[in-house]
Amino acid sequence: MQRIARQSRHRWAPAPFLLLGLAACGGDIQPEPGPQQPAGGEPPAVFRHTREADGTVTTIVDATDGAAWRALDLDTGEAADAAVQSAWDLSFQRFHIRTRGGVNGTGGVEVALLPDAFESLTQAPGSGYHEDAADGDDTDSEPDNVFERVEDGWYSYDVMTHTLTPRARTYVLRTDEGRYFKLRMLSYYDPAGSPAVISFRWKQVDPPSPSLP
Repeated sequence: MQRIARQSRHRWAPAPFLLLGLAACGGDIQPEPGPQQPAGGEPPAVFRHTREADGTVTTIVDATDGAAWRALDLDTGEAADAAVQSAWDLSFQRFHIRTRGGVNGTGGVEVALLPDAFESLTQAPGSGYHEDAADGDDTDSEPDNVFERVEDGWYSYDVMTHTLTPRARTYVLRTDEGRYFKLRMLSYYDPAGSPAVISFRWKQVDPPSPSLP
């Protein structure tokens, strides 16, 4: 699939190291928006986490603001400031996903792409990792982020319905702390059909086996 031309561009507070145990294109990628949040009360959390029975975490991120990057530190599960080069691994803005590695940061975050083996994967692969790279020969000026450039990106796009569907694949991320997490994208829409309310599952996995001498 040819990549879509891009335009211009807690409630959950985990106990320390909890996760060690469980270890903008806006208008053209959306159906009609769903109901808006009611006025008044507390604003919705940017990241909402649900601990599943199998130890995975399901996270929903509000990435609807096309002028803001929403950053997450996988090592702690906490939101972070995407403008600061510390303590975050992934950031989200509409359908864009960046890592704090390569051209997008100094954290050394790397991503490996695997077939859809999320359920059975318990150990990170020893090779095949990528970093976000400088913009290549395409129709936009955005960096070539791993989630968007490797094997046609994390989603497929239906030009008839103008909807986005995550591809059935598993990502393994090496964080800025040197831990490994598996991740699978679930949806770009919330249950009401509103876009850029992204959900994904993730869990810490074992590091690669050390190389034999």
